[in-house]
Amino acid sequence: MFLNKIFGVNNNISDTIIAIDSQHGSGASDITKLISKKLNIEVYDEDIIELKTLESKIDIDKVSKEDSFLKGTVYDLYRENYSYSQEDILENDANFLANAKTIRQLASNGPCIIVGKCGSYVLKEKEKLLSVFITADYEYRIEDIMKREKVDRQRAIIQIKKTDTRRSNHYKRYTSGVWGQSSEYDLTIDSTKFSSEDIADIIIQASKHINK
Repeated sequence: MFLNKIFGVNNNISDTIIAIDSQHGSGASDITKLISKKLNIEVYDEDIIELKTLESKIDIDKVSKEDSFLKGTVYDLYRENYSYSQEDILENDANFLANAKTIRQLASNGPCIIVGKCGSYVLKEKEKLLSVFITADYEYRIEDIMKREKVDRQRAIIQIKKTDTRRSNHYKRYTSGVWGQSSEYDLTIDSTKFSSEDIADIIIQASKHINK
């Protein structure tokens, strides 16, 4: 691996939380699995975060109105009314707040990988956090989805547009930022330029050298 020559790759566990966003079909799932295996840390993707939230039975009324990580998000709309109740909060917004609390709890347990769910924003105040965005050429992504999901080209295009639009809208609503814009992340990588193994090593080394 070319990174062995540059960094001298080793697999000692970093104390950094890695938050990853990605375009649909960019191979992020394979990359996060490789990082997880190399560092022996857990990956919490969108489905797992949702499940953990349900299991913990987080009560939105118990999310502190003074939680600083929520400032600048949709929560500000509710902070103005200190007598709000569960019914006052839109279902999607309540889900965001509950998932955000789950993400913070997971991150408090030690090094891990958080995938999606505005993880980099929710954990922005964490001392050691590496935020990553994985992108890829459009044709590469179409071929990846066709192969992975066993669908035709048209169906793959529909999946990509639908998933990326959902992720972009979610990020914009709860962070006021632009999903996928390089300035939103510490590291942006084009997965068509490197192998999944090399990208995993790049992210691992970046997580060990980040200084926040």
